[in-house]
Amino acid sequence: MRQFSSSGFRLWNLGIEAKILYTTFCLLTLLGIVSSALYYGDLVGTGTSGIKSYYAGEARVAPPAPPPGAAPGGPAIDVPEDEPARRPIVVPMTYRKLLEVTHFHLFTMPVVLLIVGHLFLATGLGDRAKLRWLIAASASVAAHLATPWVVRYGGGGLAFLHAITGTSLTLTMAVLTVYPIVAMWRGKPQTAQETRP
Repeated sequence: MRQFSSSGFRLWNLGIEAKILYTTFCLLTLLGIVSSALYYGDLVGTGTSGIKSYYAGEARVAPPAPPPGAAPGGPAIDVPEDEPARRPIVVPMTYRKLLEVTHFHLFTMPVVLLIVGHLFLATGLGDRAKLRWLIAASASVAAHLATPWVVRYGGGGLAFLHAITGTSLTLTMAVLTVYPIVAMWRGKPQTAQETRP
C-alpha cells in the first residue's frame, strides 16, 4: 500500500513478488468475469427471454413440436399424448430473494472494482483515458446492480437493460483487469525523449 500512496508510482516498479500476486488476482478476477458471463448465458438462454423468466416471472412460450415422424409441412394429426405436456412453473423472483442477491453483490462488486481500479490507476495510461474507463466501469457496476430490480418491478420488456449492462460490465472490467497485467510486465514505456540519442 505504501507504494500506491507515493506519487509517480507505476506497476512496472513493483517487485516480482507483488507482480505475481497482482497478476494472479487479476487473472482470477478475469475468470470470475468469464464464469459470470457463462453462468448468465446458461441461466438466461438466448436473447432476453431467460431474464424475463428469471426476474419478472414471464414464461417463455415455445411453439408446439411436430409429432415424431411427421413430414415437414405435411398434415398434422391430432393424437393425444401419453402424458400431459410439462411446462416449468415460472414465478417472479421474490422481494426477499432479490434483496439477498443485491446485498451480496453490493458487498463484493465494489471491492473488486476498487482493487482493479487502483491497479488500473497505476498504469501509464493517460489521465483522460483512465477517467473514462473508471467512470464507465463504475456506471456499469451500478447499473447492473439495479437492472434486476428494474426488470422485476418494471416488467419483462425491460430485460434488454440487464443484457446491455452485463455486456458493458464485462467489457469495462476486462479492460481494468487485463491492462494492468500488460503494463506491469512490459516495463516502463519509452518516451520520445528517452529514445533520442
